[in-house]
Amino acid sequence: MEYEDCYRQAKRPKYECLLFDLDDTLYPLNSGLAAHCRKNIGDYMVERLGIEESKVSDLCNLLYKNYGTTMAGLRAIGYKFDYDEYHSFVHGRLPYEKLRPDPVLRNLLMSIPFRKVIFTNADKVHATKVLRKLGLEDCFEGIICFETLNPPEENSSSDQPDSNTNNIFDIIDHFSRSDPNTELPMTPVLCKPSEYATTRALQLAKINPQRTVSLFLHLCRRNLLGFRHEWQLKQLASLQIFFDDSIRNIQAGKRIGLHTVLVGTSLRAKGADYALGSIHNMREALPELWKEEEKDDVRYAEKVAIETSVTA
Repeated sequence: MEYEDCYRQAKRPKYECLLFDLDDTLYPLNSGLAAHCRKNIGDYMVERLGIEESKVSDLCNLLYKNYGTTMAGLRAIGYKFDYDEYHSFVHGRLPYEKLRPDPVLRNLLMSIPFRKVIFTNADKVHATKVLRKLGLEDCFEGIICFETLNPPEENSSSDQPDSNTNNIFDIIDHFSRSDPNTELPMTPVLCKPSEYATTRALQLAKINPQRTVSLFLHLCRRNLLGFRHEWQLKQLASLQIFFDDSIRNIQAGKRIGLHTVLVGTSLRAKGADYALGSIHNMREALPELWKEEEKDDVRYAEKVAIETSVTA
């Protein structure tokens, strides 16, 4: 016990930054937004991309499973469309009125004396609307969203809809044949649960800006740098906590060394350090967040935005 007390006095702050997913993490799945989002995605695929309605369900499942989001998968297999139009169609029709201000969560977040950043696959317009509806728009220092991971000038797609009739990779047929010699096409969209997307998020959040954390981790994991550096990089990652409702996203975060919190279930899955039935259980599960520098009063004047765990 004496040794433990000495260690506590000498060590640096345990955490540096908290990364929060948005959809189905800061508000519950039973809000219904995820179901509406899935329907809107299916409608977009039929109405704008000309995909047969009978194939939509299987196609969505395969794309989400293999690419992280349906959008990323659609782009991978050859569909071309404007990203802003897609987001406007899928998120612009959501019943945001189902979300209500959450003063309990707001008080919890404002009382945590560490940096807090949103990390979402969703577009900024959607993230901003959700945060405003929840009354949390000033609780976060910044937002990492679709646009920050995929800068418009690099990733916009202006091809006409009729260009989608040719050169489409049939992913349903691919998995029906289970041909091990055929590789899946790459997607130009960067999103969770990609490990690179997560390490890129650390860099964009300016976590330990003296070191390019994401790039070095990315290279180390591919044997392009000596592994003697990787322990230092994982030490940096271990100063961050990542909250998400997706097991895949949590596992990707754990692989690069983040502390991970699975939200939406009390059953701790592989890769999760903690499991919360609700984001409101943070104080009970992680009391150490309030033990250090509890007297500090953290406020952010700048409004922010955030990803969804739905299949957008």
